[in-house]
Amino acid sequence: MHRDHKIFIQAIKDRKKVLIKRRTEKGRNASTKVCCPLFCIPASNKGSCDHYYFWEDEKGLKGDVVSVKTDDIVHIGQTHEPFDPVGLTLVSNENISPEH
Repeated sequence: MHRDHKIFIQAIKDRKKVLIKRRTEKGRNASTKVCCPLFCIPASNKGSCDHYYFWEDEKGLKGDVVSVKTDDIVHIGQTHEPFDPVGLTLVSNENISPEH
C-alpha cells in the first residue's frame, strides 16, 4: 500500500476528491490532478504492485477511470471538494442502445 493509503480511504468515506501527484508513463516528470478516489486493488503476488483507481472528471459528465500503480504515485493529498459517486457516468446515454 502507498504511504498515503489512509488519506485515500478517508477520502472515499468522506466522499471528497483527492489531489494526486503521479509520475508520467516515462517516469521523469510528475503531473498533479484532482480526482475522485474509487478503490484500491492489492497486489496479487510479490512481483506485482497495488493499483489505485481514480475517476478523472475533467470531461464533464464523461470521465475516465484511471489505474495508477503504487510505484507511480508520488503523493495523495486531501481536498475539501465533495463528489457524489452516484453522479459518475461511465457510459453516456448516446452509446447505449435500447434492448428489445
